[in-house]
Amino acid sequence: MPQRSCALKSCLLAIALAAIGCAHPRPAPPPPGPPPAQVPPPVLAPAPPGPVPLERWAEVHPQASRELGDWARAHPQAARRVFEWDGHHPEKAHEFVTWTIAHPAEGIGAFAATHRGWPFFDEFMTKHRPAAETFMAWCRRHPAAADALMHHPRALEWAGHNLYRM
Repeated sequence: MPQRSCALKSCLLAIALAAIGCAHPRPAPPPPGPPPAQVPPPVLAPAPPGPVPLERWAEVHPQASRELGDWARAHPQAARRVFEWDGHHPEKAHEFVTWTIAHPAEGIGAFAATHRGWPFFDEFMTKHRPAAETFMAWCRRHPAAADALMHHPRALEWAGHNLYRM
């Protein structure tokens, strides 16, 4: 009977503790009011679309600036011609970059075919076709940077002189 007495005492103790609320306390209800605000994950700010001050373009678009410099060093004669052409015909250079971005599957020949009477492109296609195609690939890889640069008349000429020393 001592085992029974011990079990009975344990049972009575559990009942007594439960009656006074000590056995398993209930969790406190949440405080009234709105639920706690969740902190959103940090967002990395993308490069701003559209124009940026020309002097800050390379800072705002560092990868695009680096790659344009790589292109200019790899194709110095073509780069000088493009930079010079932009200085004399900024509206045409802007149109070329804009068209290039808007027609991602088209090459320099397609542009020249739709823009007859632009003698620069006849020479560019004949003498510098690989450089032209590479420049177009740069525009398509960095459309926001190319667009931001071309919002400034003669910006390619400026970049050639000030960033790439050509």
